[in-house]
Amino acid sequence: MENAVFIGLSQQMALKRRLDMTANNLANVNTTAFKSEHPLFEEFLVERANQDDVSYVQDYGSYRDLREGEFTHTGRPLDLAISGEGYFSIETDEGIRYTRNGSFRLDPDGNVVTINNEALLDENNRKITIDLQFQEVSIAPDGTVTTAPGQTAKIGLVKFENPQILKQVGNGLYDAEDFRPEAAVDVNIMQRTLEKSNVQPILEMTAMIDIMRAYQSAQQLLDSEHDLQMKSIEEMPTLQ
Repeated sequence: MENAVFIGLSQQMALKRRLDMTANNLANVNTTAFKSEHPLFEEFLVERANQDDVSYVQDYGSYRDLREGEFTHTGRPLDLAISGEGYFSIETDEGIRYTRNGSFRLDPDGNVVTINNEALLDENNRKITIDLQFQEVSIAPDGTVTTAPGQTAKIGLVKFENPQILKQVGNGLYDAEDFRPEAAVDVNIMQRTLEKSNVQPILEMTAMIDIMRAYQSAQQLLDSEHDLQMKSIEEMPTLQ
């Protein structure tokens, strides 16, 4: 009897994890360049002597859907989207972080920054500064930034051998921890454009309904097992 309870609880824990990730995806359906995430599960077998093995559900990680979101034209010169496998490098108080969210602006000093005032870095990991007298900015597909006087800098675009190692740290930023990036190739920057979230809300809502139904089924199993145990306990004095 206890095995049925443990199996049911392991299923509910896995479903809760899946529900949390699905809810987070839906919450970010309008977040620029957001990539949906999904949990990974595997079977965990417990061997028992002279009895059948017991199968549990084990949550061992997650994966990120790296497909590009839809591109939308905004008309703002510092709205940038990356076409291809690449990330912008951003200077933060915790070190360099990476993002595909290309919604930038100029701070009072002329630095190109995110909405959280974190600087966009060039190919040499230096801040990109634009003379405030020349705010007509042109950004080429290769990341070259030019103003009226001429070239200013070149935006640094990087990639990773395995992008799944990147850890979300909030505000659309990723931490590569000890993994080193390399220069991105075969990528283009599209000016006056932003990448939308790649979350598919209809699929996520359908998944949420399926999760709730599975959770209810698991709860019914636990309730039935509990009733069976209570009935057995009640009948024990009679058997004596």
